[in-house]
Amino acid sequence: MQAYFPERLAKCYIVHMPRFFVSVWRMVSRFIEKSTLEKIVIVTNDDEKKIFIEEIGEEALPVEYGGKAILRAIQDVQVPTMEG
Repeated sequence: MQAYFPERLAKCYIVHMPRFFVSVWRMVSRFIEKSTLEKIVIVTNDDEKKIFIEEIGEEALPVEYGGKAILRAIQDVQVPTMEG
């Protein structure tokens, strides 16, 4: 199956997970391949958060996650009209 569906995941960060997710994750993680499992990081402490911010970049991360980017809803974006 791996030959037909190659992995495309570089890294997956799970941030602000609810408490019940820990027990669900323990059950689900048993069925995930080891190579994929190593790419999933659950951010729970300050050291992991620091690495998360460094790898993603402060400018790309929203303020809610410790970065400097300000998110805007797509419906609030003003697109200039093209004249010509």
